[in-house]
Amino acid sequence: MFGTGIQVWLQSIRSDVLAVLLGGVSLLGFAPTYAVLIAVLVFGVRLAPGLAVLGAVLLTGVVTDTAKEVVAFPRPDQVDDRLMRTYASGGDAIVSRGGGRGFWSLPSQDAIEKVRASRRGNYGFPSGHVSATTAFFVCTAWFIRARWLYGLTLVWIPLMALSRIYLGRHFLADVLGGLVIALVVSAMWIRFLPTQDPVDTGPGGRRRLRRLWFVTLALLALTPVLKSLPPAYVGAVTGLALSYSLIMKNGVPRDGGTTGQRTARIAIALTLFAVTLGMMGLAFGVEGASRLSTVFAGAVVTATTFAGTILLSRRLGLFETVTPQALP
Repeated sequence: MFGTGIQVWLQSIRSDVLAVLLGGVSLLGFAPTYAVLIAVLVFGVRLAPGLAVLGAVLLTGVVTDTAKEVVAFPRPDQVDDRLMRTYASGGDAIVSRGGGRGFWSLPSQDAIEKVRASRRGNYGFPSGHVSATTAFFVCTAWFIRARWLYGLTLVWIPLMALSRIYLGRHFLADVLGGLVIALVVSAMWIRFLPTQDPVDTGPGGRRRLRRLWFVTLALLALTPVLKSLPPAYVGAVTGLALSYSLIMKNGVPRDGGTTGQRTARIAIALTLFAVTLGMMGLAFGVEGASRLSTVFAGAVVTATTFAGTILLSRRLGLFETVTPQALP
């Protein structure tokens, strides 16, 4: 599953149409796409299920990026010079033929060592595109319960996996690993929530919030010592916990409103996201920035985007608030 034969074969039958199609699919798998989609889901469709989807995507990101750093395996286009070069490849292959020689074989030890030494880009296993796509669509389909979403999920996840293999960015094992991680994390997250509409008005919601904070604080404590933990995702989880706490204290905004109100809420969220992301990038997005500053930046961006939009939308009359309720 770490061989490059399937990538070589797929690229041998390439066409301009196929390259544009699968390249476009792959571009839609990066984090900013899901940030926009979740903002639309939270502030334009249903708030509580949208935040539940955000939690699944963020926790999946923590596990995926941690696994990348622990396993530290190369990507196909780093270990086979027959594969196409993309912008993400970052240059020529590091070794000419370093993929697995059999279906169950790992990449060659020489390839693994040279890729680890080069530190060019991040590692391949598991696929972050596939894990994020799976977490987003599986949890959106589960919490929203629209039939067409189940069909889209069954189509889009394999298409994303195919695009990553076709572009030479992932082995078959990488996309399967991303799929398994996302399904396991999503199942645990769904199990953690009280219902398919994750709003809890009783003590159960407060207990779940305390558990979320326990996980968050554990991640914050481990981040300085465990270099494999992704600080940006840990910060984003912290921002999510802060947003949940704010909602539990001040009440759950009522979903709905006019098209203009929904559009305004989405516009506020995307504006806050872009502004805070830019500000944090200017403040901390320099080479050598500490892990704790990256955690802080992730928390600020997430909390401002979601908690900030809720507060501002309430002030502007874009939400109708009901009695305080506890979110998980």
